[in-house]
Amino acid sequence: MRNQIAAVVLVSLYFVSGCASSGGSDPQATSQQAGSSQSQTAPADPLYALTFMRQGSVMMQQGRLNEALAQFQQADRLAPGNATNYNMMGLCYLRLNDFGNALSSFDEALRLVPGFTDARNNRGATYLSMGQYRMAEVDFVAVLGDSTYPYRKQVYYNLGQTYYKRNQLGAAMENFRKAIILPNPVFDAYLSLSEVAQQQGELDYALSLLEEAKLNFPDRLELSLELGKLLMLMGDEDEARPHLEHVIADAPGSEAAQTARAILGTG
Repeated sequence: MRNQIAAVVLVSLYFVSGCASSGGSDPQATSQQAGSSQSQTAPADPLYALTFMRQGSVMMQQGRLNEALAQFQQADRLAPGNATNYNMMGLCYLRLNDFGNALSSFDEALRLVPGFTDARNNRGATYLSMGQYRMAEVDFVAVLGDSTYPYRKQVYYNLGQTYYKRNQLGAAMENFRKAIILPNPVFDAYLSLSEVAQQQGELDYALSLLEEAKLNFPDRLELSLELGKLLMLMGDEDEARPHLEHVIADAPGSEAAQTARAILGTG
């Protein structure tokens, strides 16, 4: 059970690719800085650099991480000192598991714009991925100190994962609960909170969480699998079977369907 949540940490941490409010990219300043390092084929123009940043953002969304990174690096050559660009480079490095360069990029973004909360959250996610839980906690708590930050629920989820990894289950559950407050609850927080509740022997509470998640995220097939598994654990095969059969019917070739068949004894 514990390893399941550890796996969720690595794939479901919440990263933010927003812009720095102060930009770190005064067009006049960056235009002057870029003069000695510009490409032979591209003008040293911050607005031209934005083209590379936009292309990099699209490539990153498509999972073309190395290509995206090359776009952000070109933007940096054209117009150094853009905090948003360093944040985007950091995200690429983080998703490539290059934690050292990810930290360096987020550090530079924060040096340029100390109040850049997206970069601070992402640096915290990097520390968490590296197992540096105390450093991760410091960054997440700092982000939550900004009451206007629009992604607070995602940060509560990240902080909950940090406490979970430190075996502080009460603190983990408290933060997961904050992440599922309506509106716009964090999906993965339901799964993590349900897992911890099961570890604590609170099976009815774990079940209620999955049922609430199903109401809010009716199309997430993994909830049917988790409901089926938990109901089987609680000895309620009649209630579990429809959930597991739904998984098999909806995605017959998936790993989830294979798990459902094994639970039902039909695999």
